[in-house]
Amino acid sequence: MIKKATLKKVHEYLHQHSLADSLALGNNGILSFHWANDELSSRYVKTLYQDGGERESERRAQLELELKNLQQTPVWLMSRQGQMKSDLYNLYQCYLDPRLRNQWFELDEILVSTNHEAGPFQSLKSMRWFDKDIYARFIYLKMIDAWVPQRKFRLSLDIPIEVRPGGSPFHSMKGKIHQISHVGLVLHLCTTGSGLAREWQEYDEIVFLKKELSLVKEGSNVESCMRTEEWVRSLENFTLSGQDFYQLVAESAGEQGDREYFIFVPFNKVKMLSIKSQQECLKNLLSLFDETRETLHHYIEAA
Repeated sequence: MIKKATLKKVHEYLHQHSLADSLALGNNGILSFHWANDELSSRYVKTLYQDGGERESERRAQLELELKNLQQTPVWLMSRQGQMKSDLYNLYQCYLDPRLRNQWFELDEILVSTNHEAGPFQSLKSMRWFDKDIYARFIYLKMIDAWVPQRKFRLSLDIPIEVRPGGSPFHSMKGKIHQISHVGLVLHLCTTGSGLAREWQEYDEIVFLKKELSLVKEGSNVESCMRTEEWVRSLENFTLSGQDFYQLVAESAGEQGDREYFIFVPFNKVKMLSIKSQQECLKNLLSLFDETRETLHHYIEAA
């Protein structure tokens, strides 16, 4: 059943909000959705821009201006051939070019400074200069103008977790459950993730515990599948082996530098901590995920 308030909210999101904005689901700021994380909504938004309405032109111009402003942020590149001044906008444009990415961003000897011509410099390959939110804006602009590989449906989450080696609270790591797809979770870990993962690889298990949340009660005006309490209840605490955790962090670290880590954890690697069976835990979680996807699609098609 279509709820008028939800339909209005989805319509305004698709037609009026900035392309970089996410659609908040529920009233707790824990669950959200971005149009670029789904094939149906991506086609919908792309069609809006192909039709070229006035509002769409304004939204495109707003995003282009945000990116063009990066030209005011200087960067300095240095190699054996000497030093060159450029800007952050051009650096991301080069990174988006597959030919230049292979030529520049895979070489240890090319250094970059975002502070001053005198440094400090760091390896361009290290990706410490990289900001995922800036990069995403370039991708959003590209998505409405051209073909790019499309992600499968995913939802964004903001659920704090504590990561404990062997279950011990000593030397634990802070993080968040950042996204969920049909095949796994994306975790956002603190900056010390790579070093700790290396130290923890000999542990039999790494325990991931949800932190307690103070939630606003969501009533009948919010679809049951979009209520935060339903998601917190369905997402069980879980464990990974120390070796699996280390490998997952190592696979992602090369593309993210050492400021932060977003790692993908497939469901077939985790063990749920519940009196229910592993199969039942995953069935309940993925059933809620599928219901949310179908409900959102229903509203997008009606918008």
